[in-house]
Amino acid sequence: MEGKQKRLFFGLEALAPWPENYPQGRLLKPKDRHLTLAFLGNTDFPKLEKALSSFPSPPFTLGFTGIFDQCLFLPSRDPRVVAWNILWNEKSDLLEGYYHDLIEWLKSHGFSPVTKHGFTPHATLCRAPFNKRVWEKSFSPLPFSTGSLHLYESLGHSTYQKIWSYSLSPPFEEIEHTADLAFLVRGKDFSTLLAHAETALAFLFPPLIQFREGRKPTSLDEVIITLNEQISHADKEIGTPIKAVSFSSQLEEKDAIFTWEMILDV
Repeated sequence: MEGKQKRLFFGLEALAPWPENYPQGRLLKPKDRHLTLAFLGNTDFPKLEKALSSFPSPPFTLGFTGIFDQCLFLPSRDPRVVAWNILWNEKSDLLEGYYHDLIEWLKSHGFSPVTKHGFTPHATLCRAPFNKRVWEKSFSPLPFSTGSLHLYESLGHSTYQKIWSYSLSPPFEEIEHTADLAFLVRGKDFSTLLAHAETALAFLFPPLIQFREGRKPTSLDEVIITLNEQISHADKEIGTPIKAVSFSSQLEEKDAIFTWEMILDV
């Protein structure tokens, strides 16, 4: 049957304040950058499409945040891919556990996902040919977040198409506001609320990620105080376009998730 076989994988959309310029190589477009959860390769798509009715729901409803902390070259022998390693802001136990659940679900339906490398969180940026030394030299840490979970089809030439999606709420999103700038920030507790707020700020000004201190706030006021201390420290050291986070009490809790309207003075 024509179109029956498709080259497929499940992955989370990778979001970041991507640089405008990169070293030479076959770059993936920002919309195609992702974190692979389960690679299937050439697959009977009608069979998989039918199985999706029993797709295992993730044990999380929010996307994750982290930092691209180093440049990877994969595989280690004769590398053909430039990737950025992910250091998570919050524990990745839920995500790693879900990876195993997804693999087992696929196997139970007669599919053969590739598992020889296990769960190695990274985002691919470029494919060969490339200059490894130039890529290493050009790398600098960058904030990162995940979007929704998608079933991707590889179309060749480092391009991909989303053909099925499982929606996840973003850890933060910019919103229209009468103030200078505002975000809706979500978290399951005040620690993750802080981590997601820090990432939102770093999407505006990436050097802010070096001023995080790993605190564990127990209230929204502590979250705001911590953010403002980081901004003040960064402004003294390197200068920052963000002046402050307003003391806003607009915090809602629904389905065990905090949602906070973070208003910025820029």
